[in-house]
Amino acid sequence: MEGMKTPQANEELLPLDNSAVIYPPTVARYNSHTFRISMDLTVSVIPTRLLTAAEHILERFPFFAVTLHQGFYWYYFMPNKNPLEVYPEISSPCAYIHPKKGANGYLFKILYTEQRIAIEFFHALTDGTGALVFLKSLVAEYLRLSGREIGEDPQVLLANSKMDPLEAEDSFERYYTPRKSVFGSESSAYHLPSSGGLTDKVQVISARIKIEDLKKISSFHQVTITEYLVAELLDAMQRVQEAKVKNPKKFKPVRISVPVNIRKIFGSKSLRNFTLFVVVGIDVRLGHYEFEEILEQVMHQLRSSINAKTLGRQVTRNVAGRRHPLMRYAPNVFKRPLMKLLSDTYGDGIYSTTLSNIGNVTLPSGMHEVVDRLDFFLSPSKKNKTSCAAVGANGYLTLNFTSILAERTDFEREALSALVTKGIPVEVATNRTIQKD
Repeated sequence: MEGMKTPQANEELLPLDNSAVIYPPTVARYNSHTFRISMDLTVSVIPTRLLTAAEHILERFPFFAVTLHQGFYWYYFMPNKNPLEVYPEISSPCAYIHPKKGANGYLFKILYTEQRIAIEFFHALTDGTGALVFLKSLVAEYLRLSGREIGEDPQVLLANSKMDPLEAEDSFERYYTPRKSVFGSESSAYHLPSSGGLTDKVQVISARIKIEDLKKISSFHQVTITEYLVAELLDAMQRVQEAKVKNPKKFKPVRISVPVNIRKIFGSKSLRNFTLFVVVGIDVRLGHYEFEEILEQVMHQLRSSINAKTLGRQVTRNVAGRRHPLMRYAPNVFKRPLMKLLSDTYGDGIYSTTLSNIGNVTLPSGMHEVVDRLDFFLSPSKKNKTSCAAVGANGYLTLNFTSILAERTDFEREALSALVTKGIPVEVATNRTIQKD
């Protein structure tokens, strides 16, 4: 069960990839491990046609046509032959997908409004890159069924094309290299307090920004757009901590987890999970950081971490942890609390929030003309109560803050106000009904 098998036989058991194993045992009320990616269109979405497109495309992604099962030692996938369904979008984003009842056994859920196609994925199935390829392929197929011609695009897979077995592999296993001393730990980071209470309905504040405006200010500081946004979020979190924690002796480091698509670095074609996380931050226990100082720290930490050797160490840690005899042969009943401890130790506990930036998405002819907007949403967690996700398309970057804080919006307000103060226009929308501290 340790190696990845190509999903061809209908009865074949499929192991979770080495990144996915952490998600099923750590799902909780305030931690759904679900993310959403969507396209807003200038044409109407017809549900029956969308379902037909989805049925066609799923045949091209058989490794997504699975259901989740719990074994004695590990969770695993089995092929799912239940009918596929599409659902009207009526709830907050990133809701928990029940592995049996949520979407007819599927671990993704296709949603629609009058002019939007959205997909929510349980993170054990894939990451943002795999989800983007699936969404682009689905929307392209929908538009083809609507009579439009769609140009070629490497991220648009045709329904009748042959699957490359490498798309279904666990690339963590392929690029694993034994190393010593791969396990380390960080001190706990600052986390937003729960004052005002929590809600299990994810609250969204969505900011739409011209990419050209972000390019200008990033170029001025000689950083990338992602580096600039990370610095702004760190600065905003620093200000929130300084306002809420009056005693500097009780300050904690402020850190942001930045997911990195490592396919190009390692040469992977996998459409399952193949993302690692670089944690960057500032230690405010040493004193207040000016924005230029934060930018310098972010640039140095990100650039020194995104390379094959440094990231290879994380690949080794992921695989070595799963291969350890105590983990490999421990029954699930004992493994679940251990997984939760590992998630806290190497995950949520050491950073204050997440910024996942898919980047600027190109669209082929035939799609470009009818796709008005892309959105990307992450589910927050009880520890990291607000998360951030970004995606660019058609000249705009959309930055979505998702939160389980019922009332507090000070972090989002600090971050977006800083952009406006620096002359960057921001168009803001929200599903919140209560906006107060």
